[in-house]
Amino acid sequence: MSSWSVLSVAVPLGLGLYASFGALRSGASEWHTRLRKPRYNPPHSALMPLFALIFTLEGIAAFLVSNEMMLARHTPEFVAVRAGQLGLGFYWLQLTFLIFWPALLAFGPSLKLALANITVAMLFQLAAMVEFFRLTISGGMMMMLCFFAISTLTAWNAALIQARSGILPL
Repeated sequence: MSSWSVLSVAVPLGLGLYASFGALRSGASEWHTRLRKPRYNPPHSALMPLFALIFTLEGIAAFLVSNEMMLARHTPEFVAVRAGQLGLGFYWLQLTFLIFWPALLAFGPSLKLALANITVAMLFQLAAMVEFFRLTISGGMMMMLCFFAISTLTAWNAALIQARSGILPL
């Protein structure tokens, strides 16, 4: 395993877990107990392993795409470089937004700002996923799994807003 493959997994995982640990650690879970939540609310303890899985899969997908971009084994070289640059650019943008979501959810001024943040992250992730699929099926599939997880978190964030406003039954 090369040092680049270790870094491509370790950097997103480390950044994501560091950012989400502050918002999700047991001492800071008061925000979670104070929220009006819908019945199908996930347990607080399930969020940290979910973030670990998401950031690990995204790191592996980024490694696969950057590897294909450099070697261009299965894709014409021009397409590989162009799709790789676009895909990795979208990847880093979505990762930036995604890293701030737990803190915005826990300590931010509103749940609506957290929803806007994770929605932007989800759109960048969708764009990255499309470009990743142009290069490697396995990298695209990993991003698709992450996209479904982030879509679920986005729906949960929206449900929290609706539950707080009294639209959803508790």
